[in-house]
Amino acid sequence: MTEIEVKDMGHHIILSITTGAIRGASTATLIYLTPTQHKQLIKALINPTSYQPDEKATH
Repeated sequence: MTEIEVKDMGHHIILSITTGAIRGASTATLIYLTPTQHKQLIKALINPTSYQPDEKATH
C-alpha cells in the first residue's frame, strides 16, 4: 500500500511518498517544497489540466 505524508518543517514542506513493499523492500521519495511550491501543488491538484500529448512525439 502506498503512503503519502505531508510534513510542515517550518521553512520547508516535505512531501513523502512510500510505496508498498515488493519482496520485502519499499521505495520512498522525499520532495522538499517551499511554501510557495506547496501552494502551487495544492492548486494543481484541485484544478488539474487535461493531458495533451505532444503531436511531434506521436509521429
